[in-house]
Amino acid sequence: MKLLMTFSCVLMMFLSQSAMAEEHPYVPFEANPLSIKLSKDGTGIVKNIYCWVCDYKIVNITAKTKAYKNGIQVSIQEARKRNGKSALVAFNPYTREVQTIRWSDPR
Repeated sequence: MKLLMTFSCVLMMFLSQSAMAEEHPYVPFEANPLSIKLSKDGTGIVKNIYCWVCDYKIVNITAKTKAYKNGIQVSIQEARKRNGKSALVAFNPYTREVQTIRWSDPR
């Protein structure tokens, strides 16, 4: 658990140094493992989301949702490959819309 918290803090610091695509308000959530359902048109849901101001556990992936691998924007369909692995999901707590899904892979 301590390793996970340390990793999350380091990841958040790394991501805060790059240009962020999120719009206020947003909640970053480290999904480990990511539970994503995505259709061919790029819309879908992320399950098992927890936040301190939310009373729900599912957020919606919309046509405006962006995906970033190693800080580079990729197709939202790439996020489907992260199912069961860790990823940072940023969403609007009031509309439940996912703004970004971010992850890093070793190069």
